[in-house]
Amino acid sequence: MEPVADTRSLASLLLLLAATPVMIFVAHAAAFRALRAAGARPTAHSSALAALAAAFAAVGAVAWAIGTTACGVLYTAIVFAAVGVLYIDVVNIAETSLHMHLLLELRWSGGADLAEVLDRYSADRMIAARLERLTSIGQICVVDGRCSIGDRSALRLARVVDAWRIVLGLPTAPPQTIENEELRIKEASPDRARASTNS
Repeated sequence: MEPVADTRSLASLLLLLAATPVMIFVAHAAAFRALRAAGARPTAHSSALAALAAAFAAVGAVAWAIGTTACGVLYTAIVFAAVGVLYIDVVNIAETSLHMHLLLELRWSGGADLAEVLDRYSADRMIAARLERLTSIGQICVVDGRCSIGDRSALRLARVVDAWRIVLGLPTAPPQTIENEELRIKEASPDRARASTNS
Protein backbone atom coordinates (compact mmCIF):
# COMPACT_ATOMS: atom_id res chain seq x y z
CA MET A 1 0.00 0.00 0.00
CA GLU A 2 2.96 2.36 0.42
CA PRO A 3 3.42 2.99 -3.35
CA VAL A 4 -0.26 3.95 -3.59
CA ALA A 5 0.10 6.32 -0.64
CA ASP A 6 3.24 7.84 -2.16
CA THR A 7 1.46 8.32 -5.48
CA ARG A 8 -1.46 10.03 -3.77
CA SER A 9 0.90 12.25 -1.78
CA LEU A 10 2.78 13.19 -4.96
CA ALA A 11 -0.46 13.92 -6.79
CA SER A 12 -1.63 16.12 -3.91
CA LEU A 13 1.69 17.97 -3.89
CA LEU A 14 1.57 18.58 -7.66
CA LEU A 15 -2.01 19.83 -7.34
CA LEU A 16 -0.91 22.18 -4.54
CA LEU A 17 1.95 23.55 -6.65
CA ALA A 18 -0.36 24.03 -9.63
CA ALA A 19 -2.73 26.03 -7.42
CA THR A 20 0.08 28.19 -6.00
CA PRO A 21 -0.25 31.08 -8.52
CA VAL A 22 -3.99 31.34 -7.80
CA MET A 23 -3.31 31.28 -4.05
CA ILE A 24 -0.77 34.09 -4.40
CA PHE A 25 -3.18 36.17 -6.48
CA VAL A 26 -6.02 35.73 -3.96
CA ALA A 27 -3.65 36.46 -1.06
CA HIS A 28 -2.46 39.61 -2.86
CA ALA A 29 -6.02 40.88 -3.32
CA ALA A 30 -6.79 40.18 0.34
CA ALA A 31 -3.50 41.69 1.60
CA PHE A 32 -3.95 44.94 -0.34
CA ARG A 33 -7.51 45.43 0.94
CA ALA A 34 -6.58 44.49 4.51
CA LEU A 35 -3.58 46.83 4.60
CA ARG A 36 -5.60 49.67 3.09
CA ALA A 37 -8.40 49.11 5.62
CA ALA A 38 -5.77 49.30 8.37
CA GLY A 39 -4.63 52.68 7.02
CA ALA A 40 -1.20 51.43 5.97
CA ARG A 41 -1.27 52.98 2.44
CA PRO A 42 -0.02 49.81 0.72
CA THR A 43 1.50 49.73 -2.75
CA ALA A 44 1.22 46.88 -5.23
CA HIS A 45 4.75 45.83 -4.28
CA SER A 46 4.41 45.98 -0.50
CA SER A 47 1.08 44.15 -0.55
CA ALA A 48 2.52 41.55 -2.95
CA LEU A 49 5.39 40.86 -0.55
CA ALA A 50 2.92 40.48 2.34
CA ALA A 51 0.81 38.15 0.19
CA LEU A 52 3.83 36.03 -0.74
CA ALA A 53 4.75 35.61 2.93
CA ALA A 54 1.19 34.59 3.84
CA ALA A 55 0.83 32.26 0.85
CA PHE A 56 4.21 30.65 1.56
CA ALA A 57 3.15 29.86 5.12
CA ALA A 58 -0.13 28.38 3.85
CA VAL A 59 1.52 26.31 1.10
CA GLY A 60 4.19 25.03 3.48
CA ALA A 61 1.59 24.04 6.07
CA VAL A 62 -0.54 22.21 3.50
CA ALA A 63 2.52 20.44 2.04
CA TRP A 64 3.49 19.23 5.50
CA ALA A 65 -0.10 18.24 6.36
CA ILE A 66 -0.47 15.99 3.30
CA GLY A 67 2.56 14.01 4.41
CA THR A 68 5.22 15.51 2.17
CA THR A 69 8.77 14.51 3.09
CA ALA A 70 11.39 17.06 4.12
CA CYS A 71 12.85 16.92 0.59
CA GLY A 72 9.36 17.44 -0.80
CA VAL A 73 8.83 20.51 1.40
CA LEU A 74 12.22 21.89 0.26
CA TYR A 75 11.22 21.29 -3.38
CA THR A 76 7.91 23.05 -2.70
CA ALA A 77 9.77 26.03 -1.24
CA ILE A 78 12.05 26.25 -4.30
CA VAL A 79 9.10 26.10 -6.73
CA PHE A 80 7.22 28.68 -4.63
CA ALA A 81 10.24 31.01 -4.70
CA ALA A 82 10.42 30.75 -8.49
CA VAL A 83 6.69 31.47 -8.85
CA GLY A 84 7.03 34.33 -6.36
CA VAL A 85 9.84 35.98 -8.35
CA LEU A 86 7.76 35.67 -11.52
CA TYR A 87 4.75 37.18 -9.74
CA ILE A 88 6.80 40.14 -8.50
CA ASP A 89 8.07 40.64 -12.06
CA VAL A 90 4.49 40.80 -13.33
CA VAL A 91 3.55 43.27 -10.58
CA ASN A 92 6.61 45.34 -11.42
CA ILE A 93 5.65 45.50 -15.10
CA ALA A 94 2.08 46.44 -14.26
CA GLU A 95 3.19 49.12 -11.76
CA THR A 96 6.22 50.74 -13.38
CA SER A 97 5.88 50.19 -17.12
CA LEU A 98 4.95 53.51 -18.76
CA HIS A 99 4.04 51.59 -21.91
CA MET A 100 1.59 49.39 -19.99
CA HIS A 101 0.10 52.28 -18.00
CA LEU A 102 -0.54 54.39 -21.07
CA LEU A 103 -2.16 51.57 -23.04
CA LEU A 104 -4.38 50.56 -20.12
CA GLU A 105 -5.50 54.13 -19.38
CA LEU A 106 -6.36 54.74 -23.03
CA ARG A 107 -8.28 51.45 -23.11
CA TRP A 108 -10.22 52.22 -19.92
CA SER A 109 -11.05 55.79 -20.92
CA GLY A 110 -11.75 55.04 -24.57
CA GLY A 111 -9.08 57.54 -25.63
CA ALA A 112 -7.76 60.87 -24.35
CA ASP A 113 -6.71 64.28 -25.59
CA LEU A 114 -3.02 64.39 -26.54
CA ALA A 115 -2.34 67.49 -24.42
CA GLU A 116 -3.94 65.77 -21.40
CA VAL A 117 -1.81 62.65 -21.93
CA LEU A 118 1.38 64.72 -22.23
CA ASP A 119 0.49 66.60 -19.02
CA ARG A 120 -0.35 63.42 -17.11
CA TYR A 121 2.91 61.75 -18.14
CA SER A 122 5.15 64.79 -17.72
CA ALA A 123 8.54 64.30 -16.07
CA ASP A 124 7.42 66.16 -12.92
CA ARG A 125 4.39 63.92 -12.42
CA MET A 126 6.33 60.73 -13.04
CA ILE A 127 9.06 61.73 -10.58
CA ALA A 128 6.40 62.70 -8.00
CA ALA A 129 4.69 59.31 -8.41
CA ARG A 130 8.00 57.47 -8.07
CA LEU A 131 8.93 59.48 -4.96
CA GLU A 132 5.57 58.70 -3.40
CA ARG A 133 6.05 54.99 -4.08
CA LEU A 134 9.60 54.95 -2.72
CA THR A 135 8.48 56.86 0.37
CA SER A 136 5.56 54.51 1.02
CA ILE A 137 7.84 51.46 1.08
CA GLY A 138 10.47 53.25 3.19
CA GLN A 139 13.30 53.31 0.64
CA ILE A 140 13.60 57.08 0.84
CA CYS A 141 12.69 59.65 3.51
CA VAL A 142 11.50 63.19 2.82
CA VAL A 143 12.06 65.56 5.75
CA ASP A 144 11.73 69.35 5.46
CA GLY A 145 11.73 69.11 1.69
CA ARG A 146 14.98 67.11 1.57
CA CYS A 147 15.23 63.52 0.27
CA SER A 148 17.55 60.96 1.82
CA ILE A 149 18.06 57.19 1.68
CA GLY A 150 15.86 55.21 4.05
CA ASP A 151 15.92 51.41 3.78
CA ARG A 152 19.20 50.37 2.11
CA SER A 153 18.07 46.88 1.04
CA ALA A 154 17.53 47.99 -2.58
CA LEU A 155 21.02 49.51 -2.67
CA ARG A 156 22.54 46.26 -1.40
CA LEU A 157 20.65 44.36 -4.09
CA ALA A 158 21.84 46.90 -6.68
CA ARG A 159 25.46 46.21 -5.70
CA VAL A 160 24.89 42.47 -6.20
CA VAL A 161 23.33 43.15 -9.61
CA ASP A 162 26.26 45.41 -10.53
CA ALA A 163 28.74 42.67 -9.58
CA TRP A 164 26.75 40.18 -11.68
CA ARG A 165 26.83 42.56 -14.66
CA ILE A 166 30.58 43.13 -14.28
CA VAL A 167 31.22 39.36 -14.31
CA LEU A 168 29.14 39.05 -17.51
CA GLY A 169 30.89 42.04 -19.08
CA LEU A 170 27.69 44.12 -19.21
CA PRO A 171 27.68 47.88 -18.58
CA THR A 172 26.69 48.95 -15.07
CA ALA A 173 25.17 52.25 -16.20
CA PRO A 174 22.30 52.98 -18.60
CA PRO A 175 23.39 53.53 -22.24
CA GLN A 176 22.39 57.20 -22.12
CA THR A 177 24.63 57.79 -19.09
CA ILE A 178 27.56 56.13 -20.85
CA GLU A 179 26.94 58.15 -24.03
CA ASN A 180 26.77 61.39 -22.03
CA GLU A 181 30.03 60.56 -20.25
CA GLU A 182 31.77 59.73 -23.54
CA LEU A 183 30.49 62.98 -25.05
CA ARG A 184 31.74 64.94 -22.03
CA ILE A 185 35.20 63.34 -22.37
CA LYS A 186 35.32 64.13 -26.09
CA GLU A 187 34.32 67.74 -25.47
CA ALA A 188 36.91 68.06 -22.72
CA SER A 189 39.76 66.58 -24.83
CA PRO A 190 40.24 69.60 -27.20
CA ASP A 191 40.25 71.95 -24.21
CA ARG A 192 42.97 69.87 -22.55
CA ALA A 193 44.96 69.75 -25.78
CA ARG A 194 44.78 73.54 -26.15
CA ALA A 195 45.71 74.04 -22.50
CA SER A 196 48.79 71.82 -22.84
CA THR A 197 49.82 73.61 -26.08
CA ASN A 198 49.50 77.02 -24.47
CA SER A 199 51.55 75.95 -21.49
